[in-house]
Amino acid sequence: MTMIYCGELIDDNRMRVIISNDQEQELATLYFERAKLKFTNKPVGMNSWACVDAKTEGLYDYDPTTTPKEIVKNCQDLIREFPTGGVMSITPTEKLSDNE
Repeated sequence: MTMIYCGELIDDNRMRVIISNDQEQELATLYFERAKLKFTNKPVGMNSWACVDAKTEGLYDYDPTTTPKEIVKNCQDLIREFPTGGVMSITPTEKLSDNE
């Protein structure tokens, strides 16, 4: 089961990540914004992104073992790797372990 994470820069401070399966069926959409001074609950770096909205119903039907922590980590990895947008494939062997 491969999941494809596709990041699209909406503007300088907002990004959308669409998660689809290998048949290009959209499973989830997450929206991220650059961390600003208003995000005061936790310390964040100047180039950090925070998830501000998510629609993930189809994702859990496709892979019920996926956790929210894994989804956000994979999205953060995509944004870090491709800050202006890009595509990344994730297979089950690359999922987070409990030690990470």
